[in-house]
Amino acid sequence: MSTFRMKRINELVRRELSNLIRQHLPVEKHGLISVTEVDVAKDLKVAHVYISTVGVGTQKIESVLAALERARPGLQHELSRKVILKYTPHLTFKWDEGLERGQHILEVLETLDPGQKT
Repeated sequence: MSTFRMKRINELVRRELSNLIRQHLPVEKHGLISVTEVDVAKDLKVAHVYISTVGVGTQKIESVLAALERARPGLQHELSRKVILKYTPHLTFKWDEGLERGQHILEVLETLDPGQKT
């Protein structure tokens, strides 16, 4: 498949999955779960879903991932109804550490002396 088509599929799955997660997992219990990226395999059988959360400490990451894994069959079923593909990809959820690393870098930069930021 072309790279452009895969990017479109990744974005479509990301957008629909974000909406489904918002409907199935309450914010009060799990915090705001954000789908940052989706990487669907070229054969459309597996999708790696990278998530981050707002309002949840790092100690609750495992519980959020476990809740997503429990909700996975329902999410996949709903996704198959909203996104028509040859195969409905098997969803695997992974924690996106990029936002945390970015926040850590910003904190380090703020501690530097203003003369050293060049």
